[in-house]
Formats: sequence, C-alpha cells, structure tokens
Amino acid sequence: MYDFYAILWFVISCFVIRMLYTIVDLIILNSRCQNKYITLPSSKKRYIQKNVVKSIYLAVLLSYVLFNVVIPIYYNKWDSYIIHRIAVLYASNDFTGLICVDKLPNTTKIHHIVSTAMVFASLSLDFQHSDIACAMFWYTLCSASAYIVNLQLGIRFLFHKNDIAPLRYVAARIYVMVCIFNWTGQAFWVYSRSIWTWSHFLYLGLILWIVRDDVILIQWLIK
Repeated sequence: MYDFYAILWFVISCFVIRMLYTIVDLIILNSRCQNKYITLPSSKKRYIQKNVVKSIYLAVLLSYVLFNVVIPIYYNKWDSYIIHRIAVLYASNDFTGLICVDKLPNTTKIHHIVSTAMVFASLSLDFQHSDIACAMFWYTLCSASAYIVNLQLGIRFLFHKNDIAPLRYVAARIYVMVCIFNWTGQAFWVYSRSIWTWSHFLYLGLILWIVRDDVILIQWLIK
C-alpha cells in the first residue's frame, strides 16, 4: 500500500527548508562574511543557502536514523513507517533546491530529480521484504553521512580557498571513502541477486545516474 501520508511530511519539510534558506541568509548577512556575500549574484546566494541548510538537515537526520533505524535493522527489524518519513525529509532538500536555486549544474539537477523520484517510488515498498528498498536505503544513508561535503560546497564562496583548504581536504577524503564503501555494497548486492526483475534493472539504471554525479563531485574535490 502506498504511503500517501508521508507526502504531507514532504510538503511541510519543503516549506520548512525554504524558511531555513531565509534564516541562513540573515545569519550570513550579519556575520563577518557579509561583505563577500553581498557581492554575489542571487543564484550563488541561494546555492550557499541550499547547501548549508542541507548539511545541517542531513546531520540531524543521520543522528536520528543511526539510533532509531539502523540499530533495529541490526536485529532485522525494518520500520517502513519511519523510513518513509525520513526518506521524504531527505528528498525535500533536493526538491526544494531544484525549485528555488537557479543555474544548478545539469548533473546536479539530474541527481536531484532521480533521488526525489526514487524516494517517492520507495513509499510503495515494504522495507522488511523488498531487497530493492534495502539497497536504496543503504545508498541514501551513505550519501547522507557525507553531509560535510554540502557544507564545503556552500561556504567555499564566502572564504578564500586557502582559508577552508583543511575543510575541503577532509570533505574529499570522507566523500571518497563513503563512495567506495557505498559502491562496494551496491556491487555486492548486484552480484548476490539470483533473480532479476524489471524493477531491479530500473533501480540499477537510475542509481548509475547518481553514481555519475558522485564521480564528478569527487573529481572536483580532489583536484
């Protein structure tokens, strides 16, 4: 049965995130970075707001998920009700960014569209019994654990690159490790499938678009 009630959480979260954009804007305008910030075009300002909000949002969600979802999973208890709501909260960041941020790179747009579509598709899945849903959950969890990368992407426009070089160094290493761990897990999942349906092929095709964007981001972080 499709979890339509989770969509309400999605809508509310989108409005909350949009309000958080405004709050981040006000905070930066009253910080030491204001002189640099006010010279940026509106699209760059909104890009900063998007990534700062997303990094904080993901950090909070990850803390909740580790204790309330991951630990029960260790005992093979997948709570689809909670996972559906966490999923739409995660997707609301990408969707709000698509709507509110101009001039996003095309690969980022595709990433956000695919991730949002997959989350909405997951609302029809039972995580206790669907191997595709489980694979999707672990990919999303790994992606969320690299929230520091979004912070780096946002604040890089506010400081000289030498001032935040340590943050970029740490973000790059974390992202590479997370992606390697994530891709290895997904590859093992693919290898262990004895039965393939059209849903498995569809999932694999969609996830490859996200992997492509991950590779592009890694190349940018480590150069």
